[in-house]
Amino acid sequence: MVHMIPSHRDIGDGVKANIKGMHGEGVATSKIVGYMAGMAGGYSNLGFSKKDAYNFVDRERRASIADGDANATIVYLESQAGADPMAEARFLLTKSGTSVDLFWTDGPSRVDYQHFGDVVAFDSTYKKNKYKRPLVIFCGVNNHKQACIFGFGILEDERAESYKWLLENMLDVMCDKKPSVVVTDEDKATIEAIREVFPEATHRLCAWHIEKNVTTNAKESELRSLFNCWLYADISVEEFEAEWAEAFVDFGLCDSMWASQMYEKRHMWENAYLRDKFCSGFRTTSRCEGINSYVKKLTSSRSTLLELVQDLEMLLREYRNNELAAQFNSINEFPVLTTCLREIERCAAKLYIPRRYSKM
Repeated sequence: MVHMIPSHRDIGDGVKANIKGMHGEGVATSKIVGYMAGMAGGYSNLGFSKKDAYNFVDRERRASIADGDANATIVYLESQAGADPMAEARFLLTKSGTSVDLFWTDGPSRVDYQHFGDVVAFDSTYKKNKYKRPLVIFCGVNNHKQACIFGFGILEDERAESYKWLLENMLDVMCDKKPSVVVTDEDKATIEAIREVFPEATHRLCAWHIEKNVTTNAKESELRSLFNCWLYADISVEEFEAEWAEAFVDFGLCDSMWASQMYEKRHMWENAYLRDKFCSGFRTTSRCEGINSYVKKLTSSRSTLLELVQDLEMLLREYRNNELAAQFNSINEFPVLTTCLREIERCAAKLYIPRRYSKM
């Protein structure tokens, strides 16, 4: 039990560096200590206890935000310009005066936006941080049909004014390139902000959220089936209008406020009005939610703003590594030819990425 006596416990500089490095990559403290104990041959050979490791991590966290979490986050983001001159961070002191609204991005994300920013999707449902503040992740699709991230935002609330500030700064940082299509959920504040900042863009509502809305408000299974058809089927505007008029009578929707609101927004969700728009495969915000689920693995409800920003940097590294691997495979791998039209297949294989070629 000697290793449990305080005077015999000490965390050396090398161990501290290892703990900081692994913790910075999102490894939980308990797993770090367990790994080190395995390498040392048992907890008795570590030279420190679990409590010592937790205390060290907590001291490091407190030291990093000694001048305030928001201020430490701003200083950290602004310091990134030293390694990446194209990195940009915008912030606005909130009404409470104790925190900030943030938008930030880096050089590769800004370049990606110029190439793939014609269609942008985002949602703000993820609030798993210490302050319960919405995290907004702007994403699109790259030439490998993978999700790519254009930037991040953290807001104090979900008012239209907050979203308007975020979108205006995103537009300014991205050299005033406006997206042609924006995909979001049904949030009223988001709809209002997009209408003001991107008046010429097509605003597409997430089909999954529309389905959920229909399931909640439409009791008849036939009516729900009709909405699914309107969401996904390749029909004309005239066909939709005729079917809506018929359903309006058959299901007694004349007194339904919900049905009236859905009809007013038909240009934003009904496939007949959207089928001629280039949406890069977006029908839902599922790519954003997929990114959010990945963020959940990295962060906890106790995460500070600074830790959240640093975790999102790890997320970016992961997505960019996936893109690099897809690009490498595209250059160095050649698909198996499966038809007798060898010359046509070879030509297509040189022109298209593997994922697109396999669907031809």
